[in-house]
Amino acid sequence: MQEESLSIENIGWTLGNDCPYRCHHCYSTIVRNKGRDLTKEDIDRIVSQLVSINIRTVNLGGNEPIFTNGPNPKNTLLPYIIRSIYDAGIIVGLTTAGVTLTHLEKVYPETLSFLNDIDISLDSPFPDEHNKNRGAILYNHALKALEICNDYGINHTIVMCGMKWNLSERHIDELVRVAKKNNAFVRINFIKPTEQSHINDLPDVMTYLKAAQRLLSKCEAVEMSEPIISSISNFPSHGCPCGTKSFRIHSITPDGKVPVSPCVYAHDYKVGDLLKDELQDIIRSIPFQVFRNRRKRPYNIEKCNDCNYIESCRGGCTSRAYLVNKFSNGGESDINVPDPYCIKDLDNNMLPEFVKIDQLDQKDIILVHRDYLCTLILKPK
Repeated sequence: MQEESLSIENIGWTLGNDCPYRCHHCYSTIVRNKGRDLTKEDIDRIVSQLVSINIRTVNLGGNEPIFTNGPNPKNTLLPYIIRSIYDAGIIVGLTTAGVTLTHLEKVYPETLSFLNDIDISLDSPFPDEHNKNRGAILYNHALKALEICNDYGINHTIVMCGMKWNLSERHIDELVRVAKKNNAFVRINFIKPTEQSHINDLPDVMTYLKAAQRLLSKCEAVEMSEPIISSISNFPSHGCPCGTKSFRIHSITPDGKVPVSPCVYAHDYKVGDLLKDELQDIIRSIPFQVFRNRRKRPYNIEKCNDCNYIESCRGGCTSRAYLVNKFSNGGESDINVPDPYCIKDLDNNMLPEFVKIDQLDQKDIILVHRDYLCTLILKPK
């Protein structure tokens, strides 16, 4: 177990508890509680702990990153955080609706030189749909952020949360078109239901498969840590990376604790306080062991034992399996259940054709979401 825990390289960090937007699919609203903000001493402690286990990449997100210390961006510590991570020799990126990047360029332009890559959120490639889902007029902020990335030569990705209403062929085609026009990668995070209402946005298995197939027909694969899709595409895969290759630092609590979990969506598995506990101990804790054991021993999952894809899929996405089961069973759940998108029982005639996908030479493409989360990253052809 020790060897796997020490292979963790890629993490995400939710910086604050404030965000002025009300995205319907937000995975962190229910756990972000105001009452205590980060200090420079807190940041120094956290960064030193990341250095202690040789973390390679950090993505800053969760809430809109500029709001580290309340709703007034004048109080932000984001430039200090970015520079601290960069000075520690760790690759740093951020995820934004566009607002953070436009603010940094205007007020802290020197900070942009420290950013390796930026993910810019679009819930839909169509302006009205995106703005409606965000509860604010943000589409043009996203386009401006893409423009800034191109102007400064920063690698950038359009990231979309895949839901049942935004994965049609029309949506996928337009998303790829917008990305290609703006020299951007495309990333899809299929929604993980962190609260009961998210179940209504969960795409069914055929929508999930067909959306992935259409993306792969129009793009070259860069990263496919989405285990089911990678397995049926013959893309090298070893199951869900969470807890083994990556973890999440959560926002500071009102009583001044900074908990950690194996996965950004796994709020039930938060553990420790990074301001007091040693990170080495946290990643060896039981919640992390549970995630690693599921990946290491997928034959303990019902349906997985005699599956042809067991070595590559390894039970699929851990958090999706746990959360869908939880909200389908009145709050009770077991982590050793199959991914709801398990394809084992599907007739071969029902599967979209995943054949000979193009794969980029990945060695020179450094992105903070590689081997972090179950996700797809692609480059439009």
